[in-house]
Amino acid sequence: MASRDEVVVAASSRDLSEVLGCSEDVVEDLRDMGIVESRGELWNVGPARDYLRDAAWAGGFWH
Repeated sequence: MASRDEVVVAASSRDLSEVLGCSEDVVEDLRDMGIVESRGELWNVGPARDYLRDAAWAGGFWH
């Protein structure tokens, strides 16, 4: 499945964690993996939302 674009304005990792509904540590991991893409203060969070959704589904499915 192709990732979708969803651009938000976020000035910090805390802002991104609120948008994505995850901890700041997870946001940093997503940034390190290149899943959350920065365009200055604009962030494309679509791929991160897809990744987190799929990870949550797989975690719930396999446990």
